[in-house]
Amino acid sequence: MPEFALCVPFPGIVEPVGLLNDLPAHVTILWPAPGDAIEIAKALEPFDPFEVTFARLDRFPGVLWLAPEPAEPFVAMTEAMIARFPDHPPYGGAYSSIIPHLTVAQAQLDETAALVEPLLPLASRAESVVLFESADGRHWHEHTTLDLG
Repeated sequence: MPEFALCVPFPGIVEPVGLLNDLPAHVTILWPAPGDAIEIAKALEPFDPFEVTFARLDRFPGVLWLAPEPAEPFVAMTEAMIARFPDHPPYGGAYSSIIPHLTVAQAQLDETAALVEPLLPLASRAESVVLFESADGRHWHEHTTLDLG
């Protein structure tokens, strides 16, 4: 059975190190996500494109990540997905709060931080949300791209 992830892509902003999947650089909106692109598009209708700055590195255990500023639009999109798809809590309900992040590395954390930190801040624009699909959880392809606005 296919697996889906809903993400805001930021291709080329950083080169991820040691990730366990081949998704492009992104901020996750919902994983696991439903595969219903039509209903996802309806839930995303209120959201417009916005500028994003990644000025700070942070860590979870075994993960180096960039904090998006502003974080609020990502949280709002996730909350809209939860409201529309209550049977799909973020990360299977494993966490009590929504922390938007762009994973940079899952290996060589200190070395990667030393390379990325001098490049900060990184700036980009959130213009679309992509529904990715995977058969094995490691190899992903774009299922549907939904433009914001």
